[in-house]
Amino acid sequence: MNTYKITFTRENGTQGTDHFAAINERQARKDFGECYRHSTATIISIELASTNTPATKQQERDTLEKIRKMVEQLGPDSYLATAFEGCFDLAAENIDNDWACSMADRARSAEKCVAELEDKLSEAVKDYEAAHAVAEEKDAEIARLKDQLKQIQETARWNGQRCDEEATAAGEAQRRAETAEAEVIQLKAKLYDLLVAGK
Repeated sequence: MNTYKITFTRENGTQGTDHFAAINERQARKDFGECYRHSTATIISIELASTNTPATKQQERDTLEKIRKMVEQLGPDSYLATAFEGCFDLAAENIDNDWACSMADRARSAEKCVAELEDKLSEAVKDYEAAHAVAEEKDAEIARLKDQLKQIQETARWNGQRCDEEATAAGEAQRRAETAEAEVIQLKAKLYDLLVAGK
């Protein structure tokens, strides 16, 4: 946009100046006519005051509406309608809120978020794999401990059986010893009786 300085004469003969931001001199004249439509002001001169002037919000809204209508005329399935999907609403928000957002910015932001999420996912996968490896090690250790426990239980059961057998054998030996001792006592008594009787 350009800024045009318009010098004009009022209906009472006095001169005035005003500035209009427009795309070209023709539009500046048109905007001047709209602004001073209730008077008989006459343009004396127009000079280009500056270039690269920001458009007014109303100019932005008017241009946006023109573009929207042009795209609508192409149909909802046109290439432009597809490309501009969401852009018109974003442009209106920019105008209303003095923002400078673009669909490209949103796409870059989404790509950045996706990259961050991919990094987090990669870290999570590494953590999972590490945890899985530890779990496998623990599972193997548990299996080894279960085997050891089974062997200990079998040994204890065998030792228990041996103890029972030994206890039974010891009981039998004790019984036989007691029987033998009783026999020895009887034999000693008979021997004593024989010795006494022989005297």
